[in-house]
Formats: sequence, structure tokens, C-alpha cells
Amino acid sequence: MSTERSLDDKIQWVIDIEEIKMLMSKYCHGIDKHDEETFMSIWADDATYLLPRGEGTGIDGVRELVRTVWKQVPQCHHHITNPVIEIDGDTATARTDVTYYRLTSDGIHQLLSGGYVFAFARIDGEWRIRRMEFASFVALSPIFKDNVRG
Repeated sequence: MSTERSLDDKIQWVIDIEEIKMLMSKYCHGIDKHDEETFMSIWADDATYLLPRGEGTGIDGVRELVRTVWKQVPQCHHHITNPVIEIDGDTATARTDVTYYRLTSDGIHQLLSGGYVFAFARIDGEWRIRRMEFASFVALSPIFKDNVRG
């Protein structure tokens, strides 16, 4: 028995990968631009959002956590790179790297890096983030070695 996928399966795989990458891009744009509508559009109703600043569970918990982030980190710019995406039917996972610049509410500039671990679900034909967790910082940039104030 052949395990080779059909052309239709391969095309669907490419479509799924691109839709999942779009969710990650919308995460960056939403959080960086304080665009709550875009940010909230990517989550499943039962999502879990885990950051060093706290945990948000369910759509209201996710909204509350991102609003906390926006208060504590009024300016940031995320770059999600190197996604490794695995699809299994209507679920998927991804591991990524992330580098981001931030200005904290107390005037500290930082360039940080780490990673995200995602779980996705296709719900009513649309991919959504079911779980997102930030992995520990890998580095604090020497560019802002002394955490310069703005």
C-alpha cells in the first residue's frame, strides 16, 4: 500500500500551512499595534495563552491578559521566525523562534528572544489558536546591555 499523498492532499497541506502562518502573523500585528479586533480574531473560544506575565484561559482570559501586556509593555515589535508546523487532520502544532523589541512602562528598552509553542484547531473550517505558550528567553541583546532608558 502506498503512503504517497494525493495532489489534493498536498494542496490542502499547503493551504493549511499558510493559514496557520497567517494566524501567527496576525498575532504579531495585533499585539504590536494594540489592534484588539485582529488579536482576538485568531483564538479559539477555549484557548489558553501562557506568558511569563500570566495565563489567560478562554476568550475573556486571553483578552484580559493581552490588555495587561499592553499596560506593562506599551510598545513592542515581534518577529516570529522558523516555524516548524505539524498538521494532523483538524489539529496542528508549531514551534517557532521569536525576537522582539519592547519598551516597558518604566522606560526600559530591550531586545529579547525565545520561542513559542502553539496548538491549533480547525473549528467550523477555520484554523484558530487553541494554545500558545512562550518558552523562556534565550537571550537579552547586548545592544541594550544596560537596558537603556528612553
